[in-house]
Amino acid sequence: MKVLIVDTVSYNRAPYLKYYIDACKEKKVDYDLFLWNRNQTGGLIKNGNIYTMNSICPFGGSKLKKIIPMLQYRNALLRIIKENQYTHLVLINTLAPVMISNYVLKHYNQKYILDIRDYTYEKIKQYKNIESKLIEHSYFTTISSRGFLKFITPNNKIIVNHNISNLDKIENTVTLNKNEKIVIGFVGSVRYSEVNKVLIETVKDSSQYALEYVGSEVQGCNLDEFCRENNIKNVVFRGQFLNNQKPEIYKNIDMINSLYGDFSLEVTTAIPNRYYDALIFKKPIITSKGTYLGELVEKNSVGISIDIEKENFSSILSDFLEKFDIDTFIKKCNSELQLIIKEQKRFQQHIASFLS
Repeated sequence: MKVLIVDTVSYNRAPYLKYYIDACKEKKVDYDLFLWNRNQTGGLIKNGNIYTMNSICPFGGSKLKKIIPMLQYRNALLRIIKENQYTHLVLINTLAPVMISNYVLKHYNQKYILDIRDYTYEKIKQYKNIESKLIEHSYFTTISSRGFLKFITPNNKIIVNHNISNLDKIENTVTLNKNEKIVIGFVGSVRYSEVNKVLIETVKDSSQYALEYVGSEVQGCNLDEFCRENNIKNVVFRGQFLNNQKPEIYKNIDMINSLYGDFSLEVTTAIPNRYYDALIFKKPIITSKGTYLGELVEKNSVGISIDIEKENFSSILSDFLEKFDIDTFIKKCNSELQLIIKEQKRFQQHIASFLS
């Protein structure tokens, strides 16, 4: 058996690769990775067992400008698959498998895992039809949010996984104290600028709240510039970080900012890493109303969901803080974590079966 694990992002943006890599190592299966560094040029480079396509293709921005780099990525991927004669594939997200779907469906029937982690081009009927065929002919398909069933046709091959890490760092203490200044932190690729500008405007003169953004701003997001131009002092930008630095980062954060808005299926159906961070590091989370994440947060009583543009943020947060009970919150977080861990073990068992 020889496996190729395929993704359309770089290694440091894909912590979930660990599940497949660890399983391959445990089963002593020969494997390579084929990834995409979308921030620099240089073509295809191999380092050990990792192929990296270096081709500029920013997240967001013009879709027309992405056509050429996507074709370059597709052609390089197909060439490597053919040259190395992999017996099995792990295809993460739908973009790469859709681009090479004819080859995959012809040569890898029941010999690949399809791992769907985002909403992409499902609004295009042809794309969705290809995706459905890929699901049907996969060994199994896994989704990182049940919210995806709003745009994916249900199928008995679909199981749920969770993009969760730092399980060895589970906290059982809470830093949130309603009598002290509350630090609300956004940890991850900094984006969703419009809804976050509303939040910044809401708390900019507050002595009770401070905002932190930890991570690189994606193209088109100018929150840092917005704060400088408006002389806003209680917002701090800390730049890029590594996933293993999260435990230390969260020591200085009291609540998690996971405001995405509700403008597309991409944001209304996903479960971001911040949800798992909230449960692990015991930080109440602030989410957007009208999203699957918002439903989860309200259902499990681990934070608040709000329409930040229409509702009074300070009033809703003050009400939450007034009723906040540390012991109950910790129990709710740990109860949800146990269910997630159980589902994650099932996902890992499916990977082990695939590699056997």
